[in-house]
Amino acid sequence: MNNILRSVNEEYQLLLLTKQHIETLYNWNIEEKHFEQYSCRPLRMSQSFEKYSCKTLKSISEGKQKIYVLVNKKNPNIPLGKITLFDLNSRNHSAEFGYYFPDNNRSQGLGSIMLTQFIKKSFKDDKLNLNKIYATTSSNNIPSIKLLEKFNFKLDGRLREHYWINENKYDQLIYSKLKCEWTN
Repeated sequence: MNNILRSVNEEYQLLLLTKQHIETLYNWNIEEKHFEQYSCRPLRMSQSFEKYSCKTLKSISEGKQKIYVLVNKKNPNIPLGKITLFDLNSRNHSAEFGYYFPDNNRSQGLGSIMLTQFIKKSFKDDKLNLNKIYATTSSNNIPSIKLLEKFNFKLDGRLREHYWINENKYDQLIYSKLKCEWTN
């Protein structure tokens, strides 16, 4: 069984975002029908591709975030999902991350593959020197909660009624993993 999982995992690779991937990510944002369910941050109207691309590349070049895309090694030009490391805090050796898959790539086990590779990259990156990575999710986002708990992220806290989705109120859950809790 482990050989089968290892074989499936080896079909995919987590790459740093390149210019050739940006248009796909932009299209995901435009096409997502339920974007409000994936962020508690204020929603902004779609910007032009040029503005999106410039803003994304500037944020990366300034070291404000790292964006990775999961690709099939046979077709590395087509992202399947993305995971972003942001709010990098060198003083506290921590960073927040968030992930996204377009609807057609959900519920296929790709989240587990992506998170496996992401955790390894994050904790092995000597320049980042991270001791903790953390993510937040809405209390109604059961797939995200299950994914984080599958990787033994600990529930650190809850912000009550922090998400307003279609006038429904949900708590924001904060999960973290310490480097000492990670086993390679």
